[in-house]
Amino acid sequence: MKFKLAIFDLDGTLMDTSSGIFATANKAVELVGRKPEHDISQLRKFIGPPIIECFINTYNLEEELIADAIEHYRKEYDIRGQFGAKEYPCMKSTLGKLKEKGYQLAVGTLKPESLALSMMDHFGFAPYFSSIRGSDLNSKLSKADIVNKVLADLGVDATDAVLIGDTVHDEEGARVANVSFIAVDYGFGFPRGQQKTNSMIGVVSSPEELLSLL
Repeated sequence: MKFKLAIFDLDGTLMDTSSGIFATANKAVELVGRKPEHDISQLRKFIGPPIIECFINTYNLEEELIADAIEHYRKEYDIRGQFGAKEYPCMKSTLGKLKEKGYQLAVGTLKPESLALSMMDHFGFAPYFSSIRGSDLNSKLSKADIVNKVLADLGVDATDAVLIGDTVHDEEGARVANVSFIAVDYGFGFPRGQQKTNSMIGVVSSPEELLSLL
């Protein structure tokens, strides 16, 4: 066993949450008087960064509208958006096999922590994880901050942990937190066929491929 702890991003890594996120984001901007976005490549910018950056990068939303847009987004996502997520094929069986190998498993996401807990419970993922950590409601925490909270929860050194994620924001968070990083190219950020970089220990195209690296 190469590590003691595997930390999973949520959006684009554990689950395909895109349909709920895109629909909710479009509704939120409409509620603050702006036009929705229908270009999928543009909408993909909404997944990965902190939510304030998401509204700026995707919609070029004015600063004075962002707080209201975030409030609308969170209300709508709590009611409907989160339930449009789909787990990636073989994800749960892969998690089970990693636990059989002796790994501790955790979630580290920029979603609000209360929402991450709700989704992991609703979709039956919660029993696999020893720690589920997310952002605060002010969106002030970085990915590295969240990873460090997981490490503290479980008493694991950074050198014994690996973060698994689908965006450069995950890659950067792993670097800052001094944990290893595995990229997945089936999510939203890295393109299919993503080449391994110096900061990655590997790239996988399906959940099952993680078993060959861990």
